[in-house]
Amino acid sequence: MAYRIQAFDPGLHDSKDFRCGSDSQDNFLRRTAKRQQRDGYTRLYVATDAAQTAEPRACLGFYAINAHAIGVAEVPGDAAPRPPRSKLIPGVFLSHLAVDGRHQGKGLGRILLVDAMQQCQRAGQILGVLRLMLLEVTGAAGEAERARLHSFYASMGFRPLPGRGERLFLSLSALPPLQSGGSSIRGADVSCSSQ
Repeated sequence: MAYRIQAFDPGLHDSKDFRCGSDSQDNFLRRTAKRQQRDGYTRLYVATDAAQTAEPRACLGFYAINAHAIGVAEVPGDAAPRPPRSKLIPGVFLSHLAVDGRHQGKGLGRILLVDAMQQCQRAGQILGVLRLMLLEVTGAAGEAERARLHSFYASMGFRPLPGRGERLFLSLSALPPLQSGGSSIRGADVSCSSQ
């Protein structure tokens, strides 16, 4: 299946049937995301079936990102080799990432995470200040689910903050550079196998 990832537009994207297995994620998408995006607190991106032409298109997965900062003392030294005088490291917080249950296990979560990382890289090229991407693995359904999420994020380069195993970070400088012109998976519909 080919997916299209776009900025969330309530007129174009239908979230009413989205069910990922987490009530908090489902409720965020259906009840809170529109308001938070309108008020400028977060940016939401959704994946839809690229073949679907009728609108609104069903939301198959999504992520939400927002600006964030973390104290220099909270991160390992290699994450901030020359810390700013403010003692705050600017970054991006991945507050939500979820895939509809009917599309889980097909690689869409990984595609959404790569897109989020590339969004952060693009923002860093414009602003020149973004160093880290952070997220929290909390409120999951249980220890096995948290372990699965930790493993998934670790496979993408995230590591825990010292003394805070639930909070993970990724140094954006560790990512491969975007191609000139900022091309990315956003430039075309993205396919992933159903394995």
